[in-house]
Amino acid sequence: MSNKSIFEAFGVQSPNTDTTKIPVSAACKTGRGSNRKEIPFQFQFGNLRRILRNLHQQRPIWAHGPSGCGKTELFIQIGARLDRPVHVISFGEETSLRELLGTMKIASTSAEVTGEGEKGLASVAKALWTLAKRGIGLETSFQYGQLPLAMQDEAAIIILDEFNMCPPGVAAQMNRFLETGSVTIPETGEVIHCAQDVAVVVTANTAGGIDETGIYAGSQAQNGATRSRFAYIQLGYLSEDQERAILVNGIKNLDAVKVPGDKPFSALAVDTARACRALVNEGVVSLPFTVRNLVNFARATKELADTGDAFRDAYLDGLSPVEQVPVAEVFHKIFGVNLII
Repeated sequence: MSNKSIFEAFGVQSPNTDTTKIPVSAACKTGRGSNRKEIPFQFQFGNLRRILRNLHQQRPIWAHGPSGCGKTELFIQIGARLDRPVHVISFGEETSLRELLGTMKIASTSAEVTGEGEKGLASVAKALWTLAKRGIGLETSFQYGQLPLAMQDEAAIIILDEFNMCPPGVAAQMNRFLETGSVTIPETGEVIHCAQDVAVVVTANTAGGIDETGIYAGSQAQNGATRSRFAYIQLGYLSEDQERAILVNGIKNLDAVKVPGDKPFSALAVDTARACRALVNEGVVSLPFTVRNLVNFARATKELADTGDAFRDAYLDGLSPVEQVPVAEVFHKIFGVNLII
């Protein structure tokens, strides 16, 4: 990578040192190329300094904060600027080790053998019957899952996304990976080790304990052995100025949009986002208002020349009729547009 300074790469300034004179490579190991593109992003110096330190030391990071605050995108953009590949592995209540590690597959790709048009057990049965008629045994091979493939990518940042949704039994099996940097494939006995400089990041809505807010349904409390392996970074939504900067820097002439009152459109859009997030925190609305929702609202407003339809596109029509009422009241108060007909 070109040896950019920390300021050139991340746009942050330190209260103690001149970030325009410190190369990125002095703060964290860099790679030979990323599979992610840089997009405009607002970094916070304190969090960034801690993240780069832990990535450099290959200590697993647990980054937690409210839905939609940009946790996953933060690490994707850090990877892009470090020239390191980024692999995002999403977790849910039904995540299994087989899904993560891989499974045996029928080796033949012939439609006659594998049963093109058939699904599930029907496909397997057809393959067995076809091979039996030929007097041939069933040939299989192991197909690696997301985790082994990511582990073998040098200098990769592996993001275990929404890890708080992972069943505790699967999380317990992941302890060996977090402790040793290796996994064992049960079907073959093969031991796979992480390539050089691979780092692991968990993103979650909670710090791994019990969700006392009740907002994140399905969130699983992880055991102490799992939680003790991480450096913790608590993240939140960006400041008002930072969110406005994302809008204004990313969308040309956005504040030329005509709106009521003295505030520019970008300020009113951020006010709306924050008011909707307050409704989520109060349990009145279930859908988080993310930075992505905010950007989509701004872009749609420019393209449709209609704040009401743009807001419906970006957020409102994703809510239930009951939830739409308080959100529409917020929008009417800020933009003076009635969304409830």
